[in-house]
Amino acid sequence: MQLEQIVDSLREEGHRITPQRIAIMDYLLNTEDHPSAELVHSTIKKRYPMVSLSTVYKTLDLLREKKLVNEIEVEGEARFDAHIDDHINLVCLNCGKIEDIDEKALRNIQTKVAKKSEYLIIKGSFELHGYCSKCKSKFQ
Repeated sequence: MQLEQIVDSLREEGHRITPQRIAIMDYLLNTEDHPSAELVHSTIKKRYPMVSLSTVYKTLDLLREKKLVNEIEVEGEARFDAHIDDHINLVCLNCGKIEDIDEKALRNIQTKVAKKSEYLIIKGSFELHGYCSKCKSKFQ
């Protein structure tokens, strides 16, 4: 989803659209990282020094509630992902890095699970935990 579509959607629902909220959404859409609220705050604060951590949390809560971002928990810390299409998250158990992998097979798994369980599956994500290319040498 594009920034303009998100802004229009939130505005239509009566949510305030501030420059800080736009900056938060833009940052999430344009990063491949899966930042924590604190990282989003420190990044946005460079451009908007008066933005509070509370504003960041409220915006992230709103975006999550509207299913515009996914929340991933890594070692007790919430991390955020604006890549909301079906995909696999690879999570490094050592450094906490998260990578997105688009995998068509995930849709096949969802179809099989839906048939077997009789669930109506709307969307899916999948996490695999292990060690990234930089960290794996420490554990081999």
